[in-house]
Amino acid sequence: MDTGRVFRVSGSSDRWKNTRNTIIYLLKDELERLENVFRTIQLVLQDAEVKQRNNEVLHNWLRKLKDAAYDADDVLDQIATAGLRRRWISERGKLGYLTTLTSFFSKRNPLLFHIKIARKVKDTRGRLDALAVERLTFHLREGVMNNQVGVVESRLTSSLVNELEIFGRDEEREMLVQKLLTDQDDLSVCAVWGMGGIGKTTLTQLAYNDERVEKHFDLRIWVCVSVDFSLQRLIKAILESVQRGGCSVTELDPLLCLLQEKLRGKKFLLVLDDVWNENQGLWDPLKEALRCGSKGSGVMVTTRNENIAQTMATDETMSHRIGYLSDADSWSLFKRRAFSRGTEDENLVGIGGEIVKKCGGVPLAIKALGSFMRFKSHESEWLAVKESETWNQPDHGNEILPVLMLSYDNLSPQMRQCFSYCCVFPKDYWMDRDELIQLWMANGFLHEEGQKDLYLIGQFIFKELVWRSFLQDVETYKKGKMKCKMHDLMHDLAESVMRQETYSLVDGNVHKIPPRVRHLSGDFKSLEMIEMKKDKLQPLNVDTLHSLIQLAYSISFKFLSSFLSNQQHLRVLDMRYCTAKELRKFVHKWEHLRFLSMSCSELTTLPESITRLHNLQTLKLTKTDWLRKLPEGLKYMKNLWFVEIENHDSLICTPPGIGELTSLQRLSVFIVGEDSAHQISQLKELNLGGELSIRGLENVRNLKVVKAANMITKRNLVSLNLSWTSRANKISMEHFEVTLEDVQPHHNLEQICISSYQGSRFPNWMSSPAFINLREITLEICEKCEHLPALGKLPALKVLKLVTLDSIRRLGGEWCGDGRSSFVALTKLSLSEMPNLEEWIIPNSHESFLRLRYLDIDTCPKLIGLPFPHVLFNSLEELRFYECDSLGLFPAAILGNMPSLRSLSFICCDKVDPLSGPLQRVVTSLQELVISECPELKCLPESIQQLSALTTLRIVSCLGLCSLPDLIGNLRSLSTFDLSGCVNLTSLSDGTGNLQSLSTFSHYDSGNSTSLPYGGRRWGARLT
Repeated sequence: MDTGRVFRVSGSSDRWKNTRNTIIYLLKDELERLENVFRTIQLVLQDAEVKQRNNEVLHNWLRKLKDAAYDADDVLDQIATAGLRRRWISERGKLGYLTTLTSFFSKRNPLLFHIKIARKVKDTRGRLDALAVERLTFHLREGVMNNQVGVVESRLTSSLVNELEIFGRDEEREMLVQKLLTDQDDLSVCAVWGMGGIGKTTLTQLAYNDERVEKHFDLRIWVCVSVDFSLQRLIKAILESVQRGGCSVTELDPLLCLLQEKLRGKKFLLVLDDVWNENQGLWDPLKEALRCGSKGSGVMVTTRNENIAQTMATDETMSHRIGYLSDADSWSLFKRRAFSRGTEDENLVGIGGEIVKKCGGVPLAIKALGSFMRFKSHESEWLAVKESETWNQPDHGNEILPVLMLSYDNLSPQMRQCFSYCCVFPKDYWMDRDELIQLWMANGFLHEEGQKDLYLIGQFIFKELVWRSFLQDVETYKKGKMKCKMHDLMHDLAESVMRQETYSLVDGNVHKIPPRVRHLSGDFKSLEMIEMKKDKLQPLNVDTLHSLIQLAYSISFKFLSSFLSNQQHLRVLDMRYCTAKELRKFVHKWEHLRFLSMSCSELTTLPESITRLHNLQTLKLTKTDWLRKLPEGLKYMKNLWFVEIENHDSLICTPPGIGELTSLQRLSVFIVGEDSAHQISQLKELNLGGELSIRGLENVRNLKVVKAANMITKRNLVSLNLSWTSRANKISMEHFEVTLEDVQPHHNLEQICISSYQGSRFPNWMSSPAFINLREITLEICEKCEHLPALGKLPALKVLKLVTLDSIRRLGGEWCGDGRSSFVALTKLSLSEMPNLEEWIIPNSHESFLRLRYLDIDTCPKLIGLPFPHVLFNSLEELRFYECDSLGLFPAAILGNMPSLRSLSFICCDKVDPLSGPLQRVVTSLQELVISECPELKCLPESIQQLSALTTLRIVSCLGLCSLPDLIGNLRSLSTFDLSGCVNLTSLSDGTGNLQSLSTFSHYDSGNSTSLPYGGRRWGARLT
């Protein structure tokens, strides 16, 4: 049981002080007595937390204490909120004050409020007095609970995103790799099984990411299965991985057909991680659909269940039980964590060896235990761990739970609360780091320490929980955001601690919901069904919730109305799938609310009643495609830290006086307006981070105030969008240039987008090497700029997108910079809608674009000069031309300068003559060639026979193509051949009969090519 709630109420002196300051003097004595009782009980909490696991009476005492702590917290929050309400009334003027006093019997009447609160405080203190007396019967030791969050060493930053060194898995990894590299005629299935925490996923990842495996397969797909073995869900997950985007198909048969279409003829590796399903009937349809791949395709499965492994594996030789770590490997892993400073105390080594043996060779337990031993430097502390009673605690069928519980016991109360709260989400759920911190803040788990703000403390705790293996699988995704998961065993641990307080409704079993549940998540469909049947179940009478989180769609307004109307104490309400229109009638009931996420799909204006949420810290708005206006009174919500809007394109203005929200750390958009309350100087005092879009920069009235926005000091900004609107053509070029010059961001920035800028030049800061973190730049609709800055000097630039730069005629040495190397980190370059671009050259003395992998040249109708014949592009994998009407010869010899090229496309290029001339050697990298709507293509070049690795050839709507050469039969790897729309193609050559690997042949609207020389049977192809 997590006693952090008791510590939260009793441990924050500022909380008690602030509460006293908001009420009349007569309650002062009652509050002081309440505080003293809490502090008395707090002294024995640490001992009680451990002993209650074997003492049911003590466990019940702690449960009653936590219930009383929750109720006390609610009372204190009511008092503090009353003070915020009075301040809000005062700031908004006399009219608002009179409105609240229209009736003596109103619940806002100060006298009646005081009487009611005084009774609640007295009742709560009475309950706690009784509990304080009862505690004496348990003979608990007193001890001070430390709630300080230790300083996270700088080296921990890299440990968040990189796997620590793996010990003792080399032989098993090599064995798995060899199984994957053995091409079998039928689909092979390899299963890795073993107990939780043993390292099944880690071992599979080692094999999956092995360089030999990566080169062996055309596609690699990773899907986390978990308990829900839903065919539709799994197939959609596979398709989304293959397509790198969403899938809108929902019915099973169309999904299976689409899956086969995407995988047919490709050699793929599919990993199904964490399988729990024992029903062979669910696995068979998926396995059958996966047989469409080419020879050598395979599936890897991880599971805890031996029966599942034997059922799914091809045969016994393909089922592998992962072993425990040896004593030596266990010690190496433990040592890496426990002695992180590189020094080993001889006295501790012997004790540590005994501790490691208790972990039984389970890596998760060893890592968790070693991580917290890192902070213990005295022999007595190590002995205390070795001889702890926790080793003898019942494991409830989970033999390493005592080990994990020992690590949990050594967390600070803040960390315990933050970790255990995570089980409000179901297993295998991806948790966004920033949202986790916001939820921790909303529930009061974080306390200010000196100069550190709550968000910074939350970041420290997140890093510590990752380092100690309580959270794992940390990934960085869009715009610098981070997400993570919990291992199933850690989720079990958190559930065991929070079993009476937290519930995730994912299995539809509402009977399991604890009657005094505080944090609830799920899709709530099952709750709604109970309401429809008028079934009198206890869960619908729950009125104790502090967190309510909706994880999916499908919930009716009728149910929402009846359920939410009972919730008076909510701190967290995540209803991102319900509209604000439905929720606004309840807003006045949620005065405790700190976190609110909701959909605005039916709204053009967010209701002003939102501003009555005086405690609100986080406001998240989704589905905002039609939202035009936010509440005018937003500036009065002084506790706001985060205002995040999913899509703000339709927003016409931001509320006046945003600069008064001095706690604000996230603001998705700021729209510059003409009056002072909307000027860019409003951002001056705001310590903004994350993503920020500044729109309407043409409305800057005085150029001197741009610097006053202090953009250069906002070190936590990750992504910045700067844009002007269509009205910008009324302002001078100087206005553009000075504004962009003075809005210079801090050099920590990672992404920037500049849109509709009409200056003739870009500022020098854009090419400063000081921007060591700048990874992505987008310049769009900058129609008057004739020259680009020296972007090649930016050391971390990975993605560069140039869109609608009408005045750029030449890309030469100026954008590379004056050094010998340029664009050293660039992996993706897009040149789009540049109507006057004629030439792109790279100086001979430059080493440039050495890591470029993706190049897209789109709608550049005058482009003739390209650097390919003279420069090596060793890393280039994908090259695409679209509507490049002046592009003529593209000699096959160019492929010799692109040894890694896998995909080449020419689409709607009127004059292109692709791959003309000879090739000096066989090209073994190119797998896909697309030539579409290129009328000058008369015949396929002879060089095509040397593309030995080509698996996909698409010649689509090329009206000049009349025949195919016999040499096409040399493409022995070709599996997909598309000749659709080639209306003048009269026949296929005899060589096509030699395409031994062909599995898909398409020829829609292609002349008389339906007459095949050897027929589909010879090929085994699917004809369309």
